[in-house]
Amino acid sequence: MPLREIETLPQLYDAFDELYRGIEQDCRDCQDPDCMGYVWLLKKEAERLYERGVPLVQVNNGPTFIHSFPATAQGQPDMSVRYPPCSQLCTDSRRCSIYQNRPLACHIYPIGLETKLGGIIVWALHRDCLHIRRIEERGSLTDFEHRARNIINNLSSQLLEEIVETYREVDAISSFPDGENNFSILQQVG
Repeated sequence: MPLREIETLPQLYDAFDELYRGIEQDCRDCQDPDCMGYVWLLKKEAERLYERGVPLVQVNNGPTFIHSFPATAQGQPDMSVRYPPCSQLCTDSRRCSIYQNRPLACHIYPIGLETKLGGIIVWALHRDCLHIRRIEERGSLTDFEHRARNIINNLSSQLLEEIVETYREVDAISSFPDGENNFSILQQVG
């Protein structure tokens, strides 16, 4: 059944929640650092989390992140650490303290935006995610990818632009030269 156009963040959150139904156990079992690290926020998400008292960091009047940066000796945020645990993730239980208010970057993972060589931005499926590996073992990956593309294809142009522009700002300051992640391309942006 085709989706209606997805025009708002809550609609997008709901679509991904439906796609990832049952992911919770896989997340509790997972030790992969890809869903740890610096969590970037769309402007509306930053405003909402700030109002809830979640510590945030805005970099050079640009992108905003949940504050998980370790401090340098001078007390400044150190962005050189690759995979710090999110400050909102309880390390003992692996539960998110803001789960009901988690941002898009968390809602969509193991799907995310990636930049390929040449600056091409793609929607990518991170295949090293335990949930995706288990879907693949069950032989359901093709159906999952089709449903994911359906969500992406039904994003309104305005919401897609907001997401991609924020991602570009984040990517410009946070690229690490450690090689490619293990992902397959779902769709090229633009």
